[in-house]
Amino acid sequence: MMRRLSRAGAAVAMLIAASAWAGEEPTLQVRLQPQRFGIQDVARLIITVSGGRAEGGPPRPERLDNLQIVGGPSTEQQFSWVNGVSLSSTSYTYMVQGLRIGPASVGPVHVTVDGRELVSNPINAIVVGGSVAPPRRRVRAMPMDPFEELLGGPRHRAARVGLKLLVPKKRFWLSEPMVVSVVLDTTAAVEGFEWVKPPAFPGWWAQRIDLPKQVSGSQVERDGVVYRRYPVAKYVLIPLKTGKLAIPPIRARIGLRSFSVFGPGNVVERQTPQAEFEIVPRPEPPEGFSGAVGKLRYSASLKPSTIALGGSATLTITLKGNGDLPLVDPPARWPACPGCDTYPPEEDSKVSVDGHGIHGSRSWRMTLVPRRAGTVHLDRVRLAVFDPVAGSYSTQALGPFILNVRGPTPTPSPVPTVVPRKGAGPVSVRHEGPKGRPAGKRFPWTVVLAALGAGLLGGVLVSILLVRSRRHALPPPLPGQSPADRARDLQGVLERWWLALPERKRKPALEARVEALRRNLEMVRFAPGRADHTETIVELEKELKSLLRRA
Repeated sequence: MMRRLSRAGAAVAMLIAASAWAGEEPTLQVRLQPQRFGIQDVARLIITVSGGRAEGGPPRPERLDNLQIVGGPSTEQQFSWVNGVSLSSTSYTYMVQGLRIGPASVGPVHVTVDGRELVSNPINAIVVGGSVAPPRRRVRAMPMDPFEELLGGPRHRAARVGLKLLVPKKRFWLSEPMVVSVVLDTTAAVEGFEWVKPPAFPGWWAQRIDLPKQVSGSQVERDGVVYRRYPVAKYVLIPLKTGKLAIPPIRARIGLRSFSVFGPGNVVERQTPQAEFEIVPRPEPPEGFSGAVGKLRYSASLKPSTIALGGSATLTITLKGNGDLPLVDPPARWPACPGCDTYPPEEDSKVSVDGHGIHGSRSWRMTLVPRRAGTVHLDRVRLAVFDPVAGSYSTQALGPFILNVRGPTPTPSPVPTVVPRKGAGPVSVRHEGPKGRPAGKRFPWTVVLAALGAGLLGGVLVSILLVRSRRHALPPPLPGQSPADRARDLQGVLERWWLALPERKRKPALEARVEALRRNLEMVRFAPGRADHTETIVELEKELKSLLRRA
């Protein structure tokens, strides 16, 4: 009967503890122990944050009346498992002392946890004269379980607790990623967990994996004993050098709940042994290897495949899969584009780190600007990836690609326009003879023909000048037009003018100015986000106008 009562009491106590700790919402608790103390005594101000991490450093009270902080804060972290659910809390302890005899108070404490602001209530205290702290004395340990003497023996069972480092293997290739876990195996309920010597990984690239807020333990059996296993930390590691590498011992302090309802809990420390690994160097790499190790694959694309002269195309190389993506360098080889200007590649990464390792993609984009119209052939290149499972390299071919460059639209030849000449000369009144001829003088055909020729020549010259000025006129800037778009319009005018310019006028000095202006316009077009080109495009437009007037 007594055994049944003890078991029932234990079940009730565990249910009460579980109901008190099972909340997921962040909470703030502030305590002052004791609230009545002497002017010679020191009290403890304890600020406990549960269900999240305080932002902005250790929280402090906004106001202390008749109190001063004389020490702290000391920090204590606790991890608890209740019904397979992991809970954590952090306590910040300050030592406070009274300034004078009389009332004292601790003002509200403000803490932000996961974007939510928590505020505590004020705490009142009283400071009295002298010291009221009880003297410390040693007491003999007494059994806390009243059923122990009645049942004739101790009721505690020895709890088995172990801290283990789980690794997939002990031999790795250089740069081969692996996932390691630190787990806690226990046969007793856990009330607290804190690191004494946290995990450290000298010689490794390491990335911690965030564990879920609620962690359910799994059941494992070792040496005939059934344990409850809880993950406490998980990392992705990549060895950075060959030879012998080690993970130093990891040590933690664990608080255990007693098997007896009235028995005290127990605190133990456990440590993992040092883990040693052999890191093997890779074979001599082939050309096109940039450090890609894992289940990775390269791909490439060229878009668009047809452009106008003065336009640009983008060559993109993408590396995708599972492997050492963060440590891979840009591609060692690119498909060559003869007769093209190229710009440094820009990168776009979408990499995730989780319990499955490192996976995702990384892309590099290079801008190509052909210098002449026609068909441009980009040769095939081969890039290499090291497969740690096979222990060898695999090469992947990219290309070939074809880029079609359209020439400019031919400009129509100017059509002469005859402008009638008004008021060529005074009108003379002639007397005609009987048959319509002037009396006494011949008709002035020479003057009429000369006037018509001069008018025709002037009209042709005016038409040519008008057509030429309109052909090379700069388009007006559009409202809100970006410097890159304005540079595209200006370069179109430059290219059309240069193609229409007679060969005899293409002097070396002029050609050098045109080439410099073209390069500067392309830098504004194809280097977005690297600088503010608002003032630059104004200067380039002035330079273009100067070229058009000079030629």
